[in-house]
Amino acid sequence: MTKTKEKDFVEINYVGRIKENNQIFDLTDKELAKKNGIYDENTMYGPKILCLGEKQILPSIDKFLVDKEVGKTYTLELKPEESFGKKDSNLIKIMPSEILRKQKINPFPGLQIHAGGLIGTIRSVSGGRVTIDFNHPLSGKNLVYELNINRIVEKDDEKIRSLVENMLNLSYNEYELELQGSKANVKLKVTIPNNAKEEVKNKVNKLIPGFELSFS
Repeated sequence: MTKTKEKDFVEINYVGRIKENNQIFDLTDKELAKKNGIYDENTMYGPKILCLGEKQILPSIDKFLVDKEVGKTYTLELKPEESFGKKDSNLIKIMPSEILRKQKINPFPGLQIHAGGLIGTIRSVSGGRVTIDFNHPLSGKNLVYELNINRIVEKDDEKIRSLVENMLNLSYNEYELELQGSKANVKLKVTIPNNAKEEVKNKVNKLIPGFELSFS
């Protein structure tokens, strides 16, 4: 029986649901997304590879996945304080609807907007006023995750790809990875800040000893 440990790279599948209504809000299975009418062509579906202990997923899930049996499916229930937090009344704002209309935004309930570096959801429009909730959409919700640990990842190229994609928020078609001995080069097809590249280099050095990573 193989169990996971901290700093293992693992491949997982998962489904996240809101406990109260069983609504799916996140998943890795494309066919399940289509079946439930939530398929998004801009979303990258498929198993996810992550390094345990690096908080590349919700910290509570990251911690839960340590010392678990590979090949098994687990169910994890999370309270709001263990996931996206409780509702904060200070993050619910009321403003004149005219302000939004001047920005060519026609406000209606459910619309998501960007303001002051935050993402808010319009909850109501009434009497020339708009109520905007800047809490995370899943704040205050009890969540249920179904987690399947497919395997422990052993290949270095898969580990490097997971760090590049997770840390730089890249899809597999936005870069190319070349390996030659102990050297790995990432050919980027998009522009990434140098400080972000350095963070990935340092993380590779820490988690995959013996590899020298470069970008071009």
